[in-house]
Amino acid sequence: MAKYTLYQLVGDASSPDGRVISPHVWKTKLDLAFFEQKVNDSGKTFPQIRGELSELTKNPAVTVPTIEVDGEFTTDSWKIAEYLEAEHGTPEKSLFGGSVAGKDFAKFIEIWSNTTLANELRPLVAISITSHFDSPSKSYFIKSKFAGDITKHSALVNKFSNSEELETQLAAARSRLSAIESLLKYKKEKGEPLWLIGSNPSHADFCLFGWFASSSLHPSVEKEVWRHKDNETVAEWLDLVLESGLVDKAQLS
Repeated sequence: MAKYTLYQLVGDASSPDGRVISPHVWKTKLDLAFFEQKVNDSGKTFPQIRGELSELTKNPAVTVPTIEVDGEFTTDSWKIAEYLEAEHGTPEKSLFGGSVAGKDFAKFIEIWSNTTLANELRPLVAISITSHFDSPSKSYFIKSKFAGDITKHSALVNKFSNSEELETQLAAARSRLSAIESLLKYKKEKGEPLWLIGSNPSHADFCLFGWFASSSLHPSVEKEVWRHKDNETVAEWLDLVLESGLVDKAQLS
């Protein structure tokens, strides 16, 4: 029997086991897989999160990921990572490399990926994500992200239908990964595994992977950002994560 229920974002209420959209949910999915925990996945759309999940948690501002254990709820991927580390972590098997410095570095990667990297990826996600939404979810997205003005979203779609505009945005996104590329090259030159902390996967890797999972909603992003020739070592790291056994690939499509 699964100890954990994980509430996660999907786009279509009729497909609760469909593609997981949120980068933050992916962090928690990999954290739970890292600790080999059985999980009951519960996919919710934006309207269901604001309705059903808010009522269930008694929290009108609830977000995903949220985990439920014995009727108790924890929301926010970082808080969940801390909770799981306290419950299951050991010096040998830790989401933070077994050290305070490792935890601090994981927090840095979370902040950096949610801002510096994500700022260049979000416009590309925004023009692709609505194809995964049912009608209520699309309406919610337009209202929350574009103040209800569908023409603003249409303008963004039109902007990136221009190949030059698209390439400029892709180039900006992949340039943000140059720091990660340099770090991974440094580790590779030393003959070390291409994990961000030490010799094993960690929450830092999962924070970065979450943005791959979300941004790859756009058909050009994987090839032109994460696997571009400028980021060849990032591509090796990506394959390492994808083949680690931690990723439910069915929820990437």
